[in-house]
Amino acid sequence: MEPGLNASAISIADVDPASRLMKAARPVLDQLAEQLAGTKFSILLTDKDCRLVFRWFGDRGLQHQLEEIGVLHGSQLSEGRVGTNALGTPHESRQAVEIHGQEHYADALKRFSCYGHPIRHPLTGRIEGVLDITGESTSGNPLFGPLVKRVVGDIEQVILETARASERRLFLAFQQATHHRSVPVAVLGGDLVFANETCIDQLRPADPTLLRTLLPQVPERGVFDTCLEVGDGITLSVAAERVAGSTDGAVFRISKTERRKYAPAAAKTARSVLVTGEPGTGRTTEARTRAGVDDPVVLHAAAALREEPRAWAARFADLVGQPGTTVILDDVHLLPESLLPLVGEALDDGKALLLTSVPPKAMPPAVAAVATRCVQTVSLAPLRERLDELPAIAEAMLRDEHPDRKPRFTGTALAALRTHPWSGNLHELRAAMREVSRLPYTGVIDLAQLPPACRGSSRTRQLGGRELAERNAIVTALRASEGNKLRAARELGISRTTLYRRMQALGITEDCPLL
Repeated sequence: MEPGLNASAISIADVDPASRLMKAARPVLDQLAEQLAGTKFSILLTDKDCRLVFRWFGDRGLQHQLEEIGVLHGSQLSEGRVGTNALGTPHESRQAVEIHGQEHYADALKRFSCYGHPIRHPLTGRIEGVLDITGESTSGNPLFGPLVKRVVGDIEQVILETARASERRLFLAFQQATHHRSVPVAVLGGDLVFANETCIDQLRPADPTLLRTLLPQVPERGVFDTCLEVGDGITLSVAAERVAGSTDGAVFRISKTERRKYAPAAAKTARSVLVTGEPGTGRTTEARTRAGVDDPVVLHAAAALREEPRAWAARFADLVGQPGTTVILDDVHLLPESLLPLVGEALDDGKALLLTSVPPKAMPPAVAAVATRCVQTVSLAPLRERLDELPAIAEAMLRDEHPDRKPRFTGTALAALRTHPWSGNLHELRAAMREVSRLPYTGVIDLAQLPPACRGSSRTRQLGGRELAERNAIVTALRASEGNKLRAARELGISRTTLYRRMQALGITEDCPLL
């Protein structure tokens, strides 16, 4: 039985229509489309991740056939996902290919002839994308191979001209910004990083590439100001602005360095306080701090869902009625509506009562009406909005586990922490730091010491000794071959198909570290 195309293997994601590749390829491909107008051929372009960023069809019927098998804008069409094809195979082999009819792996592709050619960055040699011309035919056309090669050459020439101009602008921007040698400056753009010695000294124990995590936040016009924690208790004040004429370049100036230990902001006590935030943001801890007493009583609103309402109401009234007692009503948004008037009366009477809840937008209307009676409201931001504080918080959590240690994060580890979504907020970070604290202590925490989920990999299962050895052998071969899976498979003495299967089984991605 012939293999089928697994549609579920083709993931679809957003792509950047203004990327460096698209800016270089668009005028060339528009001209090619004019030449192929009225034919039963298509033009397909993928980016460096083998994701489809450009489609053109000379025939509507051909478009329908290709879309039926998953050739959609944003589709990931790598060889590891859909087998031999004229986009994924050139991407992996780094060589031009012609695939006709039965040479395709998947049944659904065997009625097409395809001509694929990798697009390389002329300066770095890295794969920028793959260009493909596909037609509804089972036999080849000798003219299309040279045509695709010529078009790829035109695109690479535009990339080269753009890169040279962009690199020239970046270097001039760096020269201008470092006119005063004492000012810490870094200029980042594309694959380039310029940094003076003062900047490198300031960024220790991290490195200048950590600034790349801030690039998406730098506006096209104006200055972006922020504070950046780089570990070891160091906080940097950073100002960044775009380099005019470059695709993604920016100048970073570090104007201030201070050393501090992370600590919550000094709390101001009030008789009634509402603390809101997403789960895991530390609502209860903040409420305890705001209570202003050593041992506040914590009463869980969720208990009212399990107990008889009158019993819970009597316990609440007894607690708030005791002189000198401060009560924290945790997760008030879970309290049954019938008990809310009791809470409102306590607030109106000026009792020492603190409430914790989800953010106001997520509160039930009846709860929100009662919560507004609090004298003070404290809103806790989610961890993904507190990335400047994240290194200091992580270090503090590690010190909680081992007070005698003073660990520091490398730049790559900090970059990974800053780009993780942290859907579980502080709870998730504490669990991650607890894992890190169990590892042998070296004083330095690199990417390999972070839990797998924090390195960008979704696979977290533990590997046995034999699997671990196999995994590290594959990662080593991939590194030695600079990501070329064909060469890596030959080095390991296995087929490329077997390599893909073992990579998937062992959770190996392009940038996996050794374990």
